[in-house]
Amino acid sequence: MRMSDPVEQPKRVIPGWIKVGFLVLLIAGMALVVWQQLPRSGISTDLSVVGGERPVLVLTRDVNLLNGAEVLEIMRQVEPQYRDTILFRIAHQGQPVGRAFARQHGTRDGDLTLLDQDGEVIGRMVQPRNAEELAQLLPEPPPR
Repeated sequence: MRMSDPVEQPKRVIPGWIKVGFLVLLIAGMALVVWQQLPRSGISTDLSVVGGERPVLVLTRDVNLLNGAEVLEIMRQVEPQYRDTILFRIAHQGQPVGRAFARQHGTRDGDLTLLDQDGEVIGRMVQPRNAEELAQLLPEPPPR
Protein backbone atom coordinates (compact mmCIF):
# COMPACT_ATOMS: atom_id res chain seq x y z
CA MET A 1 0.00 0.00 0.00
CA ARG A 2 1.40 3.30 -0.99
CA MET A 3 0.98 6.51 0.93
CA SER A 4 -0.84 8.19 -1.93
CA ASP A 5 -3.64 5.58 -2.05
CA PRO A 6 -6.79 6.78 -0.34
CA VAL A 7 -7.82 4.82 2.68
CA GLU A 8 -11.17 3.17 2.19
CA GLN A 9 -13.69 4.24 4.75
CA PRO A 10 -16.24 1.64 5.81
CA LYS A 11 -19.76 2.57 4.61
CA ARG A 12 -22.17 3.48 7.33
CA VAL A 13 -25.47 1.73 6.91
CA ILE A 14 -28.49 2.75 8.94
CA PRO A 15 -30.31 -0.33 10.20
CA GLY A 16 -33.74 -0.94 8.68
CA TRP A 17 -35.54 -0.83 12.02
CA ILE A 18 -34.29 2.73 12.61
CA LYS A 19 -35.57 3.81 9.19
CA VAL A 20 -38.97 2.24 9.84
CA GLY A 21 -39.15 3.77 13.32
CA PHE A 22 -38.31 7.21 11.98
CA LEU A 23 -40.95 6.88 9.26
CA VAL A 24 -43.60 5.81 11.78
CA LEU A 25 -42.76 8.76 14.06
CA LEU A 26 -42.87 11.18 11.13
CA ILE A 27 -46.30 9.95 9.99
CA ALA A 28 -47.63 9.99 13.57
CA GLY A 29 -46.38 13.56 14.02
CA MET A 30 -48.05 14.71 10.82
CA ALA A 31 -51.30 12.97 11.82
CA LEU A 32 -51.20 14.74 15.20
CA VAL A 33 -50.82 18.13 13.54
CA VAL A 34 -53.78 17.41 11.23
CA TRP A 35 -55.86 16.15 14.18
CA GLN A 36 -55.21 19.34 16.13
CA GLN A 37 -56.42 21.45 13.20
CA LEU A 38 -59.81 19.73 13.07
CA PRO A 39 -62.72 21.71 14.53
CA ARG A 40 -63.86 20.29 17.84
CA SER A 41 -66.05 22.97 19.29
CA GLY A 42 -69.42 21.21 19.14
CA ILE A 43 -70.89 24.68 18.69
CA SER A 44 -72.46 25.31 15.31
CA THR A 45 -71.48 27.98 12.79
CA ASP A 46 -75.07 28.14 11.46
CA LEU A 47 -76.01 31.81 11.87
CA SER A 48 -79.38 31.39 10.13
CA VAL A 49 -80.96 30.95 13.59
CA VAL A 50 -80.31 34.62 14.42
CA GLY A 51 -83.71 36.32 14.63
CA GLY A 52 -85.47 33.03 15.33
CA GLU A 53 -87.18 31.46 18.31
CA ARG A 54 -84.50 32.09 20.92
CA PRO A 55 -81.75 34.57 21.72
CA VAL A 56 -78.36 33.72 20.20
CA LEU A 57 -74.89 34.22 21.67
CA VAL A 58 -72.39 34.52 18.82
CA LEU A 59 -68.62 34.23 19.20
CA THR A 60 -66.53 35.83 16.47
CA ARG A 61 -63.77 33.29 15.82
CA ASP A 62 -60.59 33.42 13.73
CA VAL A 63 -58.66 30.14 13.90
CA ASN A 64 -55.39 31.98 13.28
CA LEU A 65 -55.67 33.85 16.58
CA LEU A 66 -55.76 32.59 20.17
CA ASN A 67 -58.29 34.85 21.91
CA GLY A 68 -61.28 33.20 20.29
CA ALA A 69 -60.03 29.72 21.26
CA GLU A 70 -59.88 30.77 24.90
CA VAL A 71 -63.38 32.29 24.79
CA LEU A 72 -64.68 29.16 23.04
CA GLU A 73 -63.51 27.05 25.99
CA ILE A 74 -65.38 29.39 28.34
CA MET A 75 -68.51 29.13 26.18
CA ARG A 76 -68.32 25.34 26.38
CA GLN A 77 -68.33 25.60 30.18
CA VAL A 78 -71.51 27.69 30.39
CA GLU A 79 -73.43 26.29 27.40
CA PRO A 80 -75.02 23.33 29.26
CA GLN A 81 -76.70 25.71 31.74
CA TYR A 82 -78.31 27.74 28.94
CA ARG A 83 -78.95 25.01 26.37
CA ASP A 84 -82.75 25.34 26.66
CA THR A 85 -82.94 29.14 26.47
CA ILE A 86 -80.03 30.50 24.38
CA LEU A 87 -78.44 29.21 21.20
CA PHE A 88 -74.65 29.31 21.04
CA ARG A 89 -73.07 29.96 17.66
CA ILE A 90 -69.72 30.83 16.09
CA ALA A 91 -69.18 33.48 13.41
CA HIS A 92 -66.25 31.71 11.79
CA GLN A 93 -63.98 34.16 9.96
CA GLY A 94 -63.06 31.49 7.44
CA GLN A 95 -66.63 31.54 6.10
CA PRO A 96 -68.31 34.37 4.16
CA VAL A 97 -71.33 34.40 6.51
CA GLY A 98 -69.05 34.71 9.56
CA ARG A 99 -67.05 37.54 8.01
CA ALA A 100 -70.28 39.36 7.10
CA PHE A 101 -71.51 38.99 10.70
CA ALA A 102 -68.24 40.41 12.06
CA ARG A 103 -68.36 43.37 9.66
CA GLN A 104 -72.02 44.08 10.43
CA HIS A 105 -71.49 44.03 14.20
CA GLY A 106 -67.92 45.35 14.33
CA THR A 107 -66.54 42.32 16.16
CA ARG A 108 -63.12 40.67 16.19
CA ASP A 109 -61.72 37.32 17.31
CA GLY A 110 -62.93 36.46 20.80
CA ASP A 111 -65.77 39.02 20.92
CA LEU A 112 -69.27 37.92 21.95
CA THR A 113 -72.55 39.34 20.70
CA LEU A 114 -75.90 38.48 22.31
CA LEU A 115 -78.88 38.93 20.00
CA ASP A 116 -82.58 38.70 20.88
CA GLN A 117 -85.32 36.84 18.98
CA ASP A 118 -85.61 39.76 16.53
CA GLY A 119 -81.88 39.69 15.76
CA GLU A 120 -81.25 42.93 17.66
CA VAL A 121 -78.07 43.25 19.72
CA ILE A 122 -78.89 43.18 23.44
CA GLY A 123 -75.37 42.68 24.76
CA ARG A 124 -71.70 42.63 23.83
CA MET A 125 -68.54 41.49 25.52
CA VAL A 126 -64.93 41.78 24.44
CA GLN A 127 -62.96 38.63 25.19
CA PRO A 128 -64.19 37.51 28.63
CA ARG A 129 -61.49 35.96 30.80
CA ASN A 130 -63.62 33.38 32.64
CA ALA A 131 -67.09 31.84 32.96
CA GLU A 132 -68.15 34.26 35.69
CA GLU A 133 -67.38 37.23 33.47
CA LEU A 134 -69.28 35.66 30.58
CA ALA A 135 -72.27 34.94 32.84
CA GLN A 136 -72.64 38.71 33.40
CA LEU A 137 -73.63 39.04 29.74
CA LEU A 138 -76.29 36.33 29.93
CA PRO A 139 -79.63 36.31 31.77
CA GLU A 140 -80.01 34.05 34.80
CA PRO A 141 -80.00 30.40 33.73
CA PRO A 142 -83.31 28.59 34.16
CA PRO A 143 -83.60 26.37 37.24
CA ARG A 144 -83.02 22.68 36.60
